[in-house]
Amino acid sequence: MKIRTKSLWQIFKNLARRYRRLVIYVSIFWAFWFFGLGTLSGWLLSKSGLEKFPEINSNDRLLILAPHIDDEIISSGGLIQEALRVKAEIKIVYLTNGDDNLFSVIKSDKNLKAQPNDFIVLGEERMAEGKKAVQVLGLKETNLIFLGYPDRGLYSLLNQNYNDNNPYVSQGTKLTYNPYSNTYRNQQNYTGSNVFNDLDSITKDFRPTIIIVPHNRDKNTDHLATYLFQQKVFIDQINKPRVFAYLIHYSLYPPKKKLIINDFLYPPKKLFSAKGWYSFNLTSEQEKQKLEAVKKFVSQKELGQFYDLLSSFVKKNEIFEEIE
Repeated sequence: MKIRTKSLWQIFKNLARRYRRLVIYVSIFWAFWFFGLGTLSGWLLSKSGLEKFPEINSNDRLLILAPHIDDEIISSGGLIQEALRVKAEIKIVYLTNGDDNLFSVIKSDKNLKAQPNDFIVLGEERMAEGKKAVQVLGLKETNLIFLGYPDRGLYSLLNQNYNDNNPYVSQGTKLTYNPYSNTYRNQQNYTGSNVFNDLDSITKDFRPTIIIVPHNRDKNTDHLATYLFQQKVFIDQINKPRVFAYLIHYSLYPPKKKLIINDFLYPPKKLFSAKGWYSFNLTSEQEKQKLEAVKKFVSQKELGQFYDLLSSFVKKNEIFEEIE
């Protein structure tokens, strides 16, 4: 029995030596394929399918929906600069202030305690950061609309807390209404119907020709809910704008969570399709200004890996999928 085992082990080792190169090549190919479209396999798949983003002109009215303050920069910082260059109209709507982040709140508290008011302070801090970030790109406060709805709660507003008689309770602030001043409607109750009415009113007033919205396959529920609210607003409207979706939260995307200047961004392999994905190419100056804007999100630097995620979207291009 021992002889037989030894012989089998020897045969296995001989086969391993003989086909070692084949195993290495297969392993490399699998790694490229599995880890998505920032690698060679992804590049080959995407290269022929990313169309040039449509030209923006002075007649366009660009509406960007951001679930959190920073999504507008990392998804569309270059596109915003281009829209400004050609004198298109721009509005950015922030659905939440991104205030329900315990790690941002307790960054300086050794006892790891947080009070509801601490989350409101964070929300105000993030509003200030958002204003500074867009100023780097050339926008003014008049281009911004803050709605002040609950961070991490948008999907619940769409489903369980849609009606006025059942407002959502923020997990951070413990409030059922928007506590921030200088928002679109101060002290709005946290209900889905109010989100719908706000977005409906804004879009009818602004009359966008292009809407930039989170992707419907984004893994963050606030992002998904923002997409669904936008669809709900336009479902019965006759004159519909072109809608382009950006992706932020998805498994193994971007493949490298760090700043890589002059690198290109491609869709995840599972979401890539032959048609529908567009690439907007940034100039070197636009890429530089986008990075400077990202640096204004000081509250996020304490989060380490998450801040690296923001930086990883500073690329030579920004990608969007058109939503029919």
